[in-house]
Amino acid sequence: MAIEPSLNAAMDCTELERSIDAYVDGEFDAPERAEADLHLATCERCRALAGARAALRAAVRAKLREAMTPPAVRAPDALRTRIEADLARRRRPLWRRALSPIPVATLAACAAGAVVVFWTHAGEAHPGPLAEEAITSHHRDLPLDYVAASVGESALPAWFADKLTFRPSPPRFRAEGVSLEGARFSQLREWEAAYVRYRLPRGKAGLFIVDDPGGRFDVGGQAVTVGERTIRVARGHGYNVAVWRDDKIVYSLVVGEGDLDEAALRELVRTAQAGSGR
Repeated sequence: MAIEPSLNAAMDCTELERSIDAYVDGEFDAPERAEADLHLATCERCRALAGARAALRAAVRAKLREAMTPPAVRAPDALRTRIEADLARRRRPLWRRALSPIPVATLAACAAGAVVVFWTHAGEAHPGPLAEEAITSHHRDLPLDYVAASVGESALPAWFADKLTFRPSPPRFRAEGVSLEGARFSQLREWEAAYVRYRLPRGKAGLFIVDDPGGRFDVGGQAVTVGERTIRVARGHGYNVAVWRDDKIVYSLVVGEGDLDEAALRELVRTAQAGSGR
């Protein structure tokens, strides 16, 4: 994701902690890294966290290289082939980037022939490009143009009417502690979007609503069944994303992993489905 430096002078502790693994793995672009480095220059606690994560990755690499040297046990060829085929079907997760350039075949042998304990993102469901764009836009935390505390909730559909070429119908989440905070006009690449922010018991969630009659919105993630509907869930850059469709309308709900885990996110979406509509 790309965060404009003009929007955030420097990351705060919460933002950096959410994306510390991406920072250590070198996934940040130049503006994001500049923001993170500016924060780390003045925050001893976050410097210690980044150093600990970097040390963990260095230890993993050292352990694997140690396991690769004789007399390391070689896994049976049939097992190695199955593991390599399974890895090839998956998207490239963070732990493979962290261990690069160790070959997949060697890593498979290590996994089968040596006991190495490490944290992994294998199996993580990655968001598609447009869901990535939603994460980026939500992370920027731009000011809201419609503030529910001042205007109320009922006027929100009418407020969007002269700003979009479609009429979004923001859902009302029937979950305890969830309330509408406000809204603004947004954009996800070529899609105009309604952005609606909700307060959660812990943190906040951002909902993007776009009109997609051609079914071109690239969701990514993993399909799961919630109630009577199939949604797609993904995780990236410290955020969980849930995407569902109601006819031509696509809803993308973005929330920090520390604010709401994937199971709680699915439950939140379930409470909103009956209220979704065009």
